Amino acid sequence: MVSGDNTALIQLQDLDRDGERETAVTFFRVSEAEKPLKIYFFTRTAEDTYTVSAMVEGNGTAIYRVDYVDLNGSGCKEVVVSWQMSTGVYLLGAYSLEEAMVRSLQYAASAPAGSASAQGLPDREALRATEWMTTVYDNYALYDLDQDTRTELAVVRVDKAGTNSAVDLYGWRDGSFMVRASAPLSMGISSVEKNGVETNFLKEDGDVPVRALYISSELADGHHVVDVVAYQDGNLKNLSLDETGVSREMLDRYVDLEPTDVNGDGVLELPTPVPLPNGGDTSASDFWLIDWSQYSSTGKKMKVCTTYHNVADGWYLIVPEEWKDQITLRRRDSIGQRSVIFYHLEGEGEEPTPFLVIYKFTSQFDRADASNRFILREEEGAVYAAAVYDSGWELGMSDADLQTAFHLIQSSWSD
Repeated sequence: MVSGDNTALIQLQDLDRDGERETAVTFFRVSEAEKPLKIYFFTRTAEDTYTVSAMVEGNGTAIYRVDYVDLNGSGCKEVVVSWQMSTGVYLLGAYSLEEAMVRSLQYAASAPAGSASAQGLPDREALRATEWMTTVYDNYALYDLDQDTRTELAVVRVDKAGTNSAVDLYGWRDGSFMVRASAPLSMGISSVEKNGVETNFLKEDGDVPVRALYISSELADGHHVVDVVAYQDGNLKNLSLDETGVSREMLDRYVDLEPTDVNGDGVLELPTPVPLPNGGDTSASDFWLIDWSQYSSTGKKMKVCTTYHNVADGWYLIVPEEWKDQITLRRRDSIGQRSVIFYHLEGEGEEPTPFLVIYKFTSQFDRADASNRFILREEEGAVYAAAVYDSGWELGMSDADLQTAFHLIQSSWSD
């Protein structure tokens, strides 16, 4: 009956945000009911017992995800539920428990001793939560996008015809929960990635960071795009759309690379693959550098850094700008050892000169610090090491710089 995120069969929640998890939440299916999927809320009493205090109910085959968040700034949390209607089809609802919980307390206080109500069992209508909204969706995120201290609900809708995909921002205004703003997404979107809505910031010079949504999708032609959406002057604005209605942030290779804070400044960067010169080696066409850029609130795109991403071996290296157009790469693998060799390009017709090798050892780990190698990173089942060669070219990085510039790819990325 339950699947997906935050759907353990019994949960303890702090719905009034007083620091105590006083509410037990549990899930039921009542097959013969008009709305068979039930979420019941039980509140702990002064006698340290639990009495039923509210109920949310819906249709579908399963409860896919549940979130608890304050949507109207009252100090109490509302409930956001994703109902799975069928395979790949989901309905999103937002519900207020406050009135139902007040009614249940009134029932318990006024009911004669020994009655059903005194045992915490008011009638179903009194328990039913207030429904604020429901909508079909493809993905969503909860985030205080406009920075008014209240959480908004950003709902992504994919138009299967590929022309009218959009993100709608639901939020509290004038005493009700409503669509406050909408923005178009890239033309031609066929699907949004499962974890494709990320909340983060834009790069700003001021003291107050501007918040944004980074929405990763797949186009019908197989390309991947990222739409960058911000809330400005009461409206949602897609900062990344070009004149054709498609995001400028399009990938046709390295499509597993997500918006990532590569340089650790707290703002997401977006990847742009750049081909390496082959230096006479045709296998070099398999190697690309990645330029990473950030967006400002005006839609200006600013390059931040460049990396070499070795997705197969699970690491990346932030490389100096001076390396651009100066290097090429080759692979050399053997049993228990995978290596990438960095070469400096020499003059026309001359063989490139190796200046750096980065290794991944998956066995015989003592090889990692043999000869002129030094260890970059160790983890269970793998040791990463490097060796610098005297090539006559100044690479501009010390051993310590290389260790700082070397990173493991996060587990959300895949080869």
